[in-house]
Amino acid sequence: MAYRIIRLRIALAGALAAGMLFGGAGCMPPEAEEIHPVWPLPPAQPRVKHVKNIRGEEDLAKPNFFDQLGELITGRVKARLLRPHGAAVVDDQTLYVTDQERQAVAVFDLKSGKATWISRAGDTFLVSPVCAAAVNKMLAVSDSALKQVYIFRPNGKLETALVKPGGFSRPTGLAFDAERQLLFVVDTLANEVCVFKVPSFELVQRIGKHGIGPGEFNYPTHICLDREGKLYVTDSLNFRVQILDRAGKYLFDIGKLGDASGHMAVPKGVGVDTYGHIYIVDSYFSAVQVFDQKGRFLLSIGGPGKLPGEFQVPSGLLVDSQNRIYVCDSYNSRIQLLQYIGGSTDENIEPLPTTNPTGN
Repeated sequence: MAYRIIRLRIALAGALAAGMLFGGAGCMPPEAEEIHPVWPLPPAQPRVKHVKNIRGEEDLAKPNFFDQLGELITGRVKARLLRPHGAAVVDDQTLYVTDQERQAVAVFDLKSGKATWISRAGDTFLVSPVCAAAVNKMLAVSDSALKQVYIFRPNGKLETALVKPGGFSRPTGLAFDAERQLLFVVDTLANEVCVFKVPSFELVQRIGKHGIGPGEFNYPTHICLDREGKLYVTDSLNFRVQILDRAGKYLFDIGKLGDASGHMAVPKGVGVDTYGHIYIVDSYFSAVQVFDQKGRFLLSIGGPGKLPGEFQVPSGLLVDSQNRIYVCDSYNSRIQLLQYIGGSTDENIEPLPTTNPTGN
C-alpha cells in the first residue's frame, strides 16, 4: 500500500510539472478577483481599506513549483484556519492565531508564508485557546477550558504557566505593556483583570469586581493598551468598553446596549492605532465600530456576509505598530487584514446615520 501511495504521488508530481512547464495553466482553477472595499464610502475621504484575507498559508505567499512538488511527495497539507479567535504579531514577522476548532495556535511566518501549529503546552493538549499576546520574544496564550495561561518560547516549547492564587476561572483577553513589563490577563468569570510582572510572572495587581458601575465588570472578555499605557477592557455584558489609566483607575467608557451607531450588543475584540482611534468588534452585528480617542463614534466597518469587508461572528482584533488591523472573522474561517490610511485628523470622517452598526 505504501508503495502504491508513493507511485501515486510521483505521478501527481509529474502531472503538476507537465502543467506548469508546458502551458497547462488552464487546468488550474483561476484566482477569484479580489475586492478591496474602503471606509467611509466615496465621496468621503477613505480612512480604512481592506488589504487581504488570510485563510492559511496560500494567502501569505504564492506557491512555487518546488513547494507544490514537495507537498505532493511528502503529503504535507497547507495550514488553514477554521475558527480564528485571537491574534498576535511579533516583530512584524510572525503572526500567531488562536484557532478554537483546531484546538491549536497557528504560527505564520509572514515572510515565507509557511506555518506550524502549537497544539500542546508540555504534555497537555490545548482545548480552547482564546487569545494570544506577544511578551517580549515569547508568546502568552489563554486557554479558557483548561483555565490556564501559558507562556511559550519562540520555538513553541512551553516556558511556564501563570499562577493565580485560587486559580483562573475563565482566562480570556491578554495584553502586554513592554515599557513596564506587565502582562494583563482578563479573567472573565471572576470579573477582573489580573496583572503579572514579567519575567517573574508574579501576580502584582487585581483590577475590578462584578458590577455595573465605573471600574466594575460584567463578563469582561478582551483587552488592549494604547501607546500611553491606558487600558481598554471590553465589558461585554455591560455592553461597553471601559478605558482605565495606567494604574487601573476608571477614566470613561464607550457604548451602551442598542442597535444605533455607537451602541453595542456583543462587544469583543478591541484595539487602538497610533493616532488614538479605537476599533471595537461587535460580534452580534458582525461589524467593527471606530471611535476617536474621546470616545466619539466615527464610522462602522463591515456587516454580515462573506465578501471582503464583511464578517460572520467576528471575535478578536489586533492593531499592530503600522496601523494594520487584523480582524478574526471567526465563522468565515479567516483573518481580514485592514489598513488605516488616513491621517491624525478626523474632521473629514462622516459618521454613519444613527441606525444599526451594520449600515442596514
